[in-house]
Amino acid sequence: MCRQPARFLFQLRRNIVLEGDLQLAELELSAFLPGAVVGLDGLAAAAMTWPSPRTPRGFGAPGSHGRLSGRQGYAADGLVDLLPVLIRRLSFVQRIYCLTDDTEHARRLRAPLEQSIAPVITWDAVGGQLVIQAIPHYALIEFSQVVARHSSGPAEMKRNLDALLAALLGRTADRRAIQLAEQALAAGPTTAHLSHDIHYYKAKFFPRMVRSLLNVCSLRLGPGQQRAIDSFAGSGTTLLEASLLGIPSVGLDLDPLSVMIARAKQEALRLDADDFAVQTAGVLDAIRAQRSGQLSLFDRLAAAPEEDVVFPAWLMKNRRMNAAIAADLNREIRAVRAGVAAGAPEIQNILRVLMSDAIARKIRMRFLGTGVGRFALTFAVTSMVKHFSTALSEYVKVAATSEWLRETLHMELAEAQVVSADARRIPDDLGQFQILVTSPPYLPASSGRESYAKARAPSLIALGMRRHDDVDLLVDETIGSMDGAGADLEHLRPEERAVVDWLAADELRAIKAAPTARYFLDMRATFAEMRRVLSPGALAVVVSGKQSTF
Repeated sequence: MCRQPARFLFQLRRNIVLEGDLQLAELELSAFLPGAVVGLDGLAAAAMTWPSPRTPRGFGAPGSHGRLSGRQGYAADGLVDLLPVLIRRLSFVQRIYCLTDDTEHARRLRAPLEQSIAPVITWDAVGGQLVIQAIPHYALIEFSQVVARHSSGPAEMKRNLDALLAALLGRTADRRAIQLAEQALAAGPTTAHLSHDIHYYKAKFFPRMVRSLLNVCSLRLGPGQQRAIDSFAGSGTTLLEASLLGIPSVGLDLDPLSVMIARAKQEALRLDADDFAVQTAGVLDAIRAQRSGQLSLFDRLAAAPEEDVVFPAWLMKNRRMNAAIAADLNREIRAVRAGVAAGAPEIQNILRVLMSDAIARKIRMRFLGTGVGRFALTFAVTSMVKHFSTALSEYVKVAATSEWLRETLHMELAEAQVVSADARRIPDDLGQFQILVTSPPYLPASSGRESYAKARAPSLIALGMRRHDDVDLLVDETIGSMDGAGADLEHLRPEERAVVDWLAADELRAIKAAPTARYFLDMRATFAEMRRVLSPGALAVVVSGKQSTF
């Protein structure tokens, strides 16, 4: 590596609103760059100090379409050879500016750089210096969420991504491309890009946060083999972000639906977009035929009879639920099942997850956290068939986006393994890990937390993963449930015993005393397992929320 110095400016995404995100952005940049990272409240003013007679204009003007107030970006010194790594991996940055001497080494860097990271850079030689602009890959990944809303199918999705990139770098004057760039830059929080939104899921990780944590851990560990583990994988956010960064990973979860969701997130990014579009059309045709009753004789003979979903007794007792509503819900479920059955084997997992998502969005349960199973029940106006059909059409565009990332940005996805296992007993054959990023379940005293699995009961039953009379067993098996069985108070530490005794002494809270004791013991077992599977010198990040933002 040639040690040619460079001055970097990093413009933050406009949609960063939390102070914690700013702290993470600075932490991540500090991991990449050896010198001091200086916060900037005025990016344009900082750019004016460059020894150059002109600065970039349009979308490329420092501060353009950035944060309106407060911290707008950062400045740091480094080596020009860091540029490709920064482009591939940064999480919170919208645009990178690099100022370096116009040398033969810097010019030789251009061709291999464009080949390895794609045409996401512009070069401007001014007075013996090079002013380089770059769009980080992750900014484009997040922008794809906006582009999808303006694309009708896979071919248009790819064309629009090309147009967006051209507009951001000032390579086109096309009005539609410029409007698309303006909408992408002005977008609010982007947490549903790629397959992150494949299923409604409470309390999931923020993708940017996980990506930055993986970056920091990976960089602090330095060169060498790195594998990541998330022992409470949930919907698989950590695994997806690790895949995008090229870090092999393993995720564990005891909930079969979570395992299915995490696997589907990975599978969706490896689809052939055109083939998936053809299969999607067949799935939607099967739904229309089932709803109209116009199945062919062959279809009628081939179709296996599907039993109606029997909802749990506790759900049927809710004042908003009755036999007529259950029958209506079953008609919708039968139609979606017909579509799932028409799909090819290689997309069955994705179809089943989208079916579960449609059920979860139709039947909404919000548990009240009192410990006695009280919940509010509502039904969405939009039908399950509409939810499912819309999501299926959107995932054709997700597949096209992933193809574009591989073809245009040369992005390679690392392997991610999803295992159905208990974090209290991690399988020995998974080997050792160098990075752990996870978020354990909260105390059962947290509002609603103890009933996440129970809220998925309709999906679990419809998918054949649980029966109506044993779905509660899954709740009892999970950490943070309201089941206090097996909690030996003698094994509690003094500070834990004090909390449990305080709960037990309160008439309203006593029901949570034994479950809280079990939670303390279970979490101690999970931390011991985390330590056991981590290599010497490994890094672990355990995320615990202290507040909610609505």
